[in-house]
Amino acid sequence: MKRLFFIPLAFMMSFCKCPKAAISESNKSVIESVCPEEGKCTVELLKNKSLDVKADEFGSLYYQISESNETSVLIYRYDKNVPKDLQDANYREEIIFEINNKTQTLILSGKDLQQSKMIYGRFGFGKGQTGNYKVQEGNLNLKREGDTVRFDLNFKVGQVPLLINPIKATVK
Repeated sequence: MKRLFFIPLAFMMSFCKCPKAAISESNKSVIESVCPEEGKCTVELLKNKSLDVKADEFGSLYYQISESNETSVLIYRYDKNVPKDLQDANYREEIIFEINNKTQTLILSGKDLQQSKMIYGRFGFGKGQTGNYKVQEGNLNLKREGDTVRFDLNFKVGQVPLLINPIKATVK
């Protein structure tokens, strides 16, 4: 009788999803701000990386990420959910900036946001409103505790409408 009890139990446990993956993911990053319902928001800390913001021959901004022992890069991204059968319907917004690895507290506002090389990117539909833009209006409050970085960002980019504002997140 005991053997018959363990067979269904073992079978049921094989379908059980272990909550450890979800817990470790949630320990890695927490987004406290509201993400638009039609998509997914993520935040990522790229440790020991540097953000190089450049302009092409037409004046459009782009960035490259390279190795650095002195700085790290934070990326907050919103990806809109689109039906798989639609081509060219992708839409994404991101905010990306650099912080010094030794910085414990960072408070920037207005044009001082460019000390962090902060740019906002909008990609997808919307002619004339896609690309990367320097962020020169807003407030950033950032605090580092050990490996954890918490930040609160409220910003404006005059040229385009924003979906991902304000942003409040914690990332390891």
